[in-house]
Amino acid sequence: MKGYTLRYTGGMVPDVSQIFIKGHGIFSCCASKNHKAKLRVLYEVACVGFLIEKAGGKSITLGQITIPEYEIKTYDDRLPFAVGSSEEI
Repeated sequence: MKGYTLRYTGGMVPDVSQIFIKGHGIFSCCASKNHKAKLRVLYEVACVGFLIEKAGGKSITLGQITIPEYEIKTYDDRLPFAVGSSEEI
């Protein structure tokens, strides 16, 4: 065990900032038929995905495509996704 702890604040920014500070971790925003994704690609998801990828991490959405590979269709597109350090995802 590497001394990992479970962290969930309910806020994307504080949780993702911990990935940058600690150098490891995962943040996910899941969705289902009954619980739609809440975060907008254009304003939230793409920004975080870009920063994580530029810092050497990984991002995944809709199967196995990365967030930067996703083609934004409308300003209101919403996605389930996961981001984290490269060894975690």
